Formats: sequence, structure tokens, C-alpha cells
Amino acid sequence: MKMVKKRNFLEHKRSSIFCVRRGVSAIVFIDLNGKREYLLLKRKLNWKGWEFLKGGKRENESEWDCLKREIKEEAGISKFKAKKTKYIHEFKYKKEYMKDSLPWIGAKNRIYLVRVFQKKIKIDKNEHSGLKWVDKKTALKLITWNDYGRVFKKVAV
Repeated sequence: MKMVKKRNFLEHKRSSIFCVRRGVSAIVFIDLNGKREYLLLKRKLNWKGWEFLKGGKRENESEWDCLKREIKEEAGISKFKAKKTKYIHEFKYKKEYMKDSLPWIGAKNRIYLVRVFQKKIKIDKNEHSGLKWVDKKTALKLITWNDYGRVFKKVAV
């Protein structure tokens, strides 16, 4: 039995409460001189590896507002075009952690395809140590998590 609680992220299952973080993932790309490149960020907070821009929704925040905020916070970009996809990237954390006195076990992120118009990126140095603009083939080689790569294959054009 599942129950949605207050903030749309608490679920009840077999008398234990656990939290799943809701958010967005953005596959950011730029088209330059007839070539498409994708933005990968090098994660350093909580784990190390290459990923797409992503983040969790705040209480009462819409997906669209979350997407705008995360793109601004993690890449310093305010001008973009985005397309919401039908895909959701769902994953469990390697280790449950406590936040706001609640146990968090994973995340569910709506995937957006986001076109930007400049390559200049200002990364959030608290979360990421670097960035790369790469073609689709290189992105698939670098992406750290295989399930993220499968989503990328479906969405990237």
C-alpha cells in the first residue's frame, strides 16, 4: 500500500516511511556549426563521476521552476529552451541518509532536453569540479551511471 504525504515525496510501505526525492534532470545541449554537443558535469559532492545537470524540487515548487532554478544554480544560464520528455530517471541511493529527520532512499527525476545558446558555463563548485562539452558518442562513454546512459540514448537526438 502506498500513500502520498504532504510534500508529494513521502511514501508509506509496510509500516516504514521512506522518502524519494522528486526533481529534474536536464540533458543540456548546444548546436554550433552543424554539430551538437552535450554538457556533462563532473560530480564531486556525495560521489565522483560524470552526470547531467540535475536537482531536487523544493516544497511547492513546480518542475518548470525547479528546472529554471537548477540551470541557473549549476550552470549560470538563464536563457534556454526546454522540452519536457516522457522519461523519468528513477534511482536508489547507495546508502540511505537522514535529512529533515526523514530517511531518504532515492530520487525520481523528470528528464528535460534543454537547448542553450552559449558554451560559457559557470558551474556550482560545491557540487562539481569540472565540465565538458562532448558529442553523443563521447557522452555515452563518460556518463558514470549506466541507467543514466540508457535514458540519454532514448532522449538525445
